[in-house]
Amino acid sequence: MTKYLFAITLLFISCSSFSNELAPVDSSGICTQSISLNGNEWRLATDSANTGIKNGWFITPPVSASRPTAVPWVIQDVFHNYHGVAWYWREFAAPERNPGEGKYLIKFHAVDYMAEVWLNGKKVGAHEGGEFAFEVDITDAIKYNEKNLLVVRVLNPTYEAIDNIALKETPSSLKHHPYTSNAVYNSGGIIGDVELLTVSAIRVMEMFVLPDWKTGKVKIRTTVLNTLSKTVASSSMSFKIAEARSGVSLVLKSISQRLEPGTNEIEVEIQVAAHKLWSPDEPFLYRVSASAQSLACVEEKSVRFGFRDFRFENGYYRLNGKRIFLIGCNFSTHYPVGYTIPLYEDMLRRDVVNMKALGQNFVRIPFGCPNPRIFDIYDELGILVHQEHYGSWQMNEFGGYSYKRPDSIKDSMLMRFENSISGVIRRDRNHPSIVMWGALNENHDGIIFRKAVEILPKLRALDPTRLIVLNSGRFDGIKEIGSMSSPGSATWDVGEDKLKDWHPYVMIPYTAKALNELSGKIPQLPGQKIYVSESGLCFPIDLPSELGDYQQWGKQESDDALYFKRQYDKFMVDWKKFGLGDCWARPEDYIRAAYTTANGLRETGEAAIRANPAVVAYTPTNGVADYSMGESVATNFRRLKPELIPSVLLANSPVRWCLSTEPQSIYNGNKIQVSASFSNLDVLPAGKYPATVQVIGPDMKPVFEKKTFVVIAEGQQEPFAQLILTEEILIKGKPGKYQFLATLNEGGTALGGKTEFYVTANDALPTLPKEIVLCGQDSIVSAWLKKHKVKAIPFNNGVSDKRQVIVVAGKEAQDSVTMLRIAQHMARGSVVIFLSPSTLKRGNSTTGWLPLVNKGVIEPMDHVAGYYRADRWVKNHPIFEGMPSGGMMDYKYFRNIIALNALSQEYNGRAKPAHTFQELSAPLTYPDETVCGATRISHNYCSGVQVGVWNFGEGRFIVNTLNITNNLGTDPAADRLFSNMLRFASKGIFKPLAGIPLNFNQQLADIGYKK
Repeated sequence: MTKYLFAITLLFISCSSFSNELAPVDSSGICTQSISLNGNEWRLATDSANTGIKNGWFITPPVSASRPTAVPWVIQDVFHNYHGVAWYWREFAAPERNPGEGKYLIKFHAVDYMAEVWLNGKKVGAHEGGEFAFEVDITDAIKYNEKNLLVVRVLNPTYEAIDNIALKETPSSLKHHPYTSNAVYNSGGIIGDVELLTVSAIRVMEMFVLPDWKTGKVKIRTTVLNTLSKTVASSSMSFKIAEARSGVSLVLKSISQRLEPGTNEIEVEIQVAAHKLWSPDEPFLYRVSASAQSLACVEEKSVRFGFRDFRFENGYYRLNGKRIFLIGCNFSTHYPVGYTIPLYEDMLRRDVVNMKALGQNFVRIPFGCPNPRIFDIYDELGILVHQEHYGSWQMNEFGGYSYKRPDSIKDSMLMRFENSISGVIRRDRNHPSIVMWGALNENHDGIIFRKAVEILPKLRALDPTRLIVLNSGRFDGIKEIGSMSSPGSATWDVGEDKLKDWHPYVMIPYTAKALNELSGKIPQLPGQKIYVSESGLCFPIDLPSELGDYQQWGKQESDDALYFKRQYDKFMVDWKKFGLGDCWARPEDYIRAAYTTANGLRETGEAAIRANPAVVAYTPTNGVADYSMGESVATNFRRLKPELIPSVLLANSPVRWCLSTEPQSIYNGNKIQVSASFSNLDVLPAGKYPATVQVIGPDMKPVFEKKTFVVIAEGQQEPFAQLILTEEILIKGKPGKYQFLATLNEGGTALGGKTEFYVTANDALPTLPKEIVLCGQDSIVSAWLKKHKVKAIPFNNGVSDKRQVIVVAGKEAQDSVTMLRIAQHMARGSVVIFLSPSTLKRGNSTTGWLPLVNKGVIEPMDHVAGYYRADRWVKNHPIFEGMPSGGMMDYKYFRNIIALNALSQEYNGRAKPAHTFQELSAPLTYPDETVCGATRISHNYCSGVQVGVWNFGEGRFIVNTLNITNNLGTDPAADRLFSNMLRFASKGIFKPLAGIPLNFNQQLADIGYKK
């Protein structure tokens, strides 16, 4: 029976400075003792048939089938790619004496997912849920002065139900198997510490500290367990508050407390004089200790806390009464080999140190955190946290797995969801760094979403002090329900009209429309503010480094290492077949170049977001360490990627310019619009700051200059970002790369004051052939040819008496007769340009008319819009003469023609588990000359040709998947590339016609042109 005993009268309370504390108790009277059961003495065996209980493994474990394992550690590093039931066991020496009226317990800090525990053949407990600690009472099962056998049966759920539990019916985050991308690995096992505890009959179980940031008063809610069968009439309890860092004691309160059998809830209040606030700049921590004395024992528990207040009010997040711009990243704690367990403890600290060094004050932890000790580091270093739980995403999402489930599964699933979020709140609610609880991520309307809405009052009972975020990204679309609940509120009182929780994943390169939306030029609702809680783009996993580190740790056979090795092997096949060694000496150099390109892309996107006056919080999906995707500034093994750091420092800079130009590439004599916004995160004080805005040509001479002012208003009521200047400028100057610059002349330092654009001369096109043959109807191509005085002869099915350049364009499907004639022309020496992927389509086949035996497929190179992005590269080749080439594509110059699709052999499709992708392959005959292409090692590997040249008999054909056609006449890159193609194709065109090859009919049959 639970008794709520509130010590509120002075008859029971004595309050003093610490110099008047109770007389010390001899250390031999402190009854709680802990013996670690961590280490390498454990054995592990799998139970794929789930017969271990039937076979009595809890009495006699299967030693011959077992392997040694450390604890804490995961099943999957011992038995690779295994999921299901596994058994852990070890022996330990029992204490020499009975604990008297106390208890012997075993505490498991985390077992993922379900644990059943036996000691000496007797079942002593069970627990479901991989996020929290639990204890089992072994007092009646332990053998004193003997060896004791501890056995733990662990269920690591799979897609198919075991013991009536399936993976996606549990709070499992984005866990999947086998190891893949867009997921975390479905690892499991005893993943937390294990302790043998001797505890007193009177024990402090739990504390919840509620500090008042304004007054310095601290309410302490303490749970005391009395396992005696009788009431303790008077237990001496004391509550002490000290500075956490120095240990200096500040105040002590002592009470005499009546303890009923069972659980007792006690609340006291203590005043801290001259209290200091906790903030990212000054993360001042206190420690409160609660002790209960009974007989000769003192039972004590302590936690750290800080004075701070956090809420969303009057359009802004506010910390301790002052508005704050939240800027940081999304980051789930994930590690190589151990997945939820770091290889070494410093990995935890290194991640948070890197956040601080990069200028972050905030982190969103999506989908749960299995390592709660990282919050100690967030507390110490001063990082605000938006904390979710394992049940926040993908519960009840079964993908292609469909099977009959019991009617009761809905109730079980909802109970598990509630236990997940409630357990995380109880586990972590004393950490001052945690300022938001997240209930859901990207959930659509359904039973889980409705449950999250419904349980708000229960969550408020657990923690009345924090913001609660309903559904990050708001994929539910239910605008009548608010997005957040304010501290103390039992309703979802912050509606989307006040704050939009937004996940803007957009295609890369950024279009003008996407940049306008990110920067707020496409307006939101009036007065609406924005929390960009996900956004960004990926870049290559540093596979050479990663694989070397796996070898260094002796873990090259781990499931994640084998996954990365498979991706790297595919990449290295393409490295050779695409001839990427023509651009980079080593794969390592390719990756460095890709990082440099990605750094520039991040600068473009984040300049737009920081320019948006409605944005009040920004956490890109890019974190501080990779896992299965290349999304972060460090590898899985925490090696920093120097090329990516500048964009992150700029994104997080408290004072910066946000510059943009539209278009990003123009012809000389055209106008360009330049925009300069200024973002000040309340660092510059109110005032009028002189600034200069310039456009500098390639000869370093200014073509535009304007003096202006940045005006910072009093009172912190204006948006964090403001538009300073928008101008349309006529460019008449030398062709080349131009710089758009903004400089704060005095009063402070503002980063980000430079961006670039290209200017191309109007007469820059090479000499074109006088005539070509046009097959298909395309008005844009026809008009362009006419403008440039290239005669376009319609293709006919007759026999030509000369070699020709044949351009296949338009969306109309080709017929068999036409394609047979085109093949004959090629075989005799003509050159064919397939100008777009649509020209290759035949029925349901995207490449049916491609004149190859192994045709591959036309597939997208990017997934989740542009987040999982392939790197586009272009080699030095006549088709790209006079254009940036010989490396990664320039995303400004080629912005409009970089295409999503490519001609691919290695590609991805949706896998059976929800949200995952499978690696697919369609045999492709690689080009004789690979000119331009895409390779993605930021996700499951894929690759493709975007411009390639193949020999065919005495002729050739060129395949293009870049966006040339729709940009002809307006984009310099499209015009020059098409011109170069025509010029390249026309070389040798005046040679005499060759004869038809002897085996030509067989070749036509092989490529599917003829039966």
